[in-house]
Amino acid sequence: MNIALIVYLIFLIFIAARSARHVKDIPDFFVARKGASAKAVAGSLVATILGGSAVIGAIDSGARLGGAATWFMLVGALGLLALIPFAGRAYQHGKYALPDLVESLYGKGPRLVASLVIPVAWTGIVAAQIIAAAKLLMTFTALSYTAAAIVAAAVFTGYTLAGGQLSILRTDFLQACLIVLGLVVLAGFALFGGNPENAAPSLSAILQGAPAFPFNTNFSPLDLFLLILTYGTTYTAGPDIFSRMFCAKDTATAKKAVFTAAAILVPVAFVIGFLAVYGVGLGDVQGARITAIANAVLPQPLIPLIALALLSVVLSSADTTLLSSSVIICRLIRLGSTDKEIPVILSPLRGSRMTAGMTMKNARMTPLTKARIVILLNGIVALLLALVFTDIIGTLLLALAVYAGAFTVPILWGLLGHKAKPKFVAVAIVTGGVLALAGKLCPALPGPLGGHTGDILMIAAFVVNGIVLAVGREHLSKQV
Repeated sequence: MNIALIVYLIFLIFIAARSARHVKDIPDFFVARKGASAKAVAGSLVATILGGSAVIGAIDSGARLGGAATWFMLVGALGLLALIPFAGRAYQHGKYALPDLVESLYGKGPRLVASLVIPVAWTGIVAAQIIAAAKLLMTFTALSYTAAAIVAAAVFTGYTLAGGQLSILRTDFLQACLIVLGLVVLAGFALFGGNPENAAPSLSAILQGAPAFPFNTNFSPLDLFLLILTYGTTYTAGPDIFSRMFCAKDTATAKKAVFTAAAILVPVAFVIGFLAVYGVGLGDVQGARITAIANAVLPQPLIPLIALALLSVVLSSADTTLLSSSVIICRLIRLGSTDKEIPVILSPLRGSRMTAGMTMKNARMTPLTKARIVILLNGIVALLLALVFTDIIGTLLLALAVYAGAFTVPILWGLLGHKAKPKFVAVAIVTGGVLALAGKLCPALPGPLGGHTGDILMIAAFVVNGIVLAVGREHLSKQV
């Protein structure tokens, strides 16, 4: 297994180095020249969505959720389908990063708020990928959690800062195929008896004792509603999804890619749900439960291949998330400068073309160097978070809840063609994010509704968000 990991890492280094040679400027690095096909964008979407936090975290949740773990990917597919009617307008207005879309819809004030809030939330998503990768490495190697997390973070951070978007798109399609094939093979062995040499649990016994799909005592219709609000909406209005779309060569390509990715997620969701239920029968396991399933049902020669497939998808999701966050931070740098004084990091995206060899006035670093430093620092912060928090789904949903409460309503409001004054949009974003964060962190309070305090705050985040925007719209119309 260690030999396979070494070969895999060498392959990643080769791809990154090859891609780095083709990165000439910031548009190459961040949006792959906006020339990607539907196949490439759909593959990148699937690889990003089927990351460690989704696959490994959902299967790990099987003991609590059982078959209801299927909802994670089903909700994601629903979110993508809901995006299709808005995809054309989003592609035309967004260009390179989500704050660009916010600025196009509402102005620079809300853009600044988005640029400050999103990287904070998305660093938590990167941390969730590190946690997932570390659990994989722990299962297949003798590394401790800390060592495994450091190795994982070093690999995908280095890979991202070397080749940027070009290297991500070149590997994502193959990585998506690997993870889907790996999940299907794993489920097939589990369904049809597994490896007779291993002590795999009885399928019938597991299915009888596992919590059911679609709902059970640990997952109610209210939980599904909240999952749609805090998780599904990030597939409709999330920075990673938009960052994939913005690489497409045109609007039609972006829509086709989104639909294709959604269609792939539906069957994969049920495969993940089945594996979540099957993993319950393994009892307590070290590391990721999906790898414990692989050890229980697969022939020995297939285990390294499954491990590398899972690790590759974790890294693919991690580098996309890290790059999305870093693009926003780099665009934020622009807000404190003027093009006349300093050719800021993404000025080529505003009409001119800056090459990697051009330096900034009063600075020694090229734009690409500065972007890579941002990625490095972002990766280090995510690693520190991953060393403190080790719950994949908890870390993931906390970060996504803050984002969803802050941005889903304003983005969809703008894409529907509604207007609101910038200051109201900024207030809506901050208020929604704070309420969502409080909803995830607030303990249960005494009283008949005390156990639902967090749920009430989460729902309030979206309601208050919409009310603030509506008030801003009415106020604007009165002055026009």
